[in-house]
Amino acid sequence: MIDVIVVGGGPTGMMLAAELRLHGLQVVVPEQDTEPTPVVRSLGLHARSLEVMDQRGLLERFLSHGKKHPVGGFFAGIPAPAPQGLDTTHPYVLGIPQPVTDRLLTERASELGASIRRGCTVVGLEQDDDGVTAVLTDGTRLRSRYLVGCDGGRSTVRTLLGVAFPGEPSTVDTLLGEVELTA
Repeated sequence: MIDVIVVGGGPTGMMLAAELRLHGLQVVVPEQDTEPTPVVRSLGLHARSLEVMDQRGLLERFLSHGKKHPVGGFFAGIPAPAPQGLDTTHPYVLGIPQPVTDRLLTERASELGASIRRGCTVVGLEQDDDGVTAVLTDGTRLRSRYLVGCDGGRSTVRTLLGVAFPGEPSTVDTLLGEVELTA
């Protein structure tokens, strides 16, 4: 029997899969996308994430693919100085596109022995006293002691379990664009 099924192969799922493998657990990661997304959903890692990467010996992988930006900010177009006395050895934001972060975390989980199954969508869950069975689109049934949903804001796992996502709808529309300019 699989120890843990981690549904979702994004950064949270891959980091969890790697952590579980460090503890010797058998991990399977079903991910519905057949290929990693080229879409940039985030552009950086903050101090606490960098501290965790450093604790796990992963920071150098990330630093070699990103750019350090000093902590600071602005309000109404007025620059604000960096906060003084930050309790971190990484007082910067590492500019790194999410597809790179995803790739590095996937590589780490794979190196540690996590089984990553792309193109696998979970469509059903059956739980009993001994564990959980995840049913995939093709009818495959994966049996495990535990299942963790790391499948994002529109979580299939949450929906299948009937767990509500209370809150208010956003009153602001945002748009993230990735633009390439030529001289």
